Amino acid sequence: MSVELAVFVVPTAKLADSLTFYRDGIGLEVVEEWQEMGRGALLATSETCQIELVEMEAVQEPTEPCVTIGLKLAGVDEVYGRLKALGARMKAPPRVMPWGMYGFGAFDPNGVPVNVYEPA
Repeated sequence: MSVELAVFVVPTAKLADSLTFYRDGIGLEVVEEWQEMGRGALLATSETCQIELVEMEAVQEPTEPCVTIGLKLAGVDEVYGRLKALGARMKAPPRVMPWGMYGFGAFDPNGVPVNVYEPA
């Protein structure tokens, strides 16, 4: 069996902030937005992976993360700069990790950890 598409669903009480984080900060492409039967957006990370933002009224920031989104992409420093300029909450500045990747961690507006990295 092969998976054709993986979709990570991220509930959010802050749809506009989440769109800004993933679209303008990370640089993902918005594939679809909807406002009927709820509000949300679908963003492509690749042909086989997407992040679906679903607006919900009472989403609380998790006390412990239940999932972390990892994004391998080119231009880590550029993405870090955009997120920092947007005021995103960062874990630490970009650095070379012991396992050979260069990257950083941030939190989306809902408290979901997002790690961004590229080969060092």
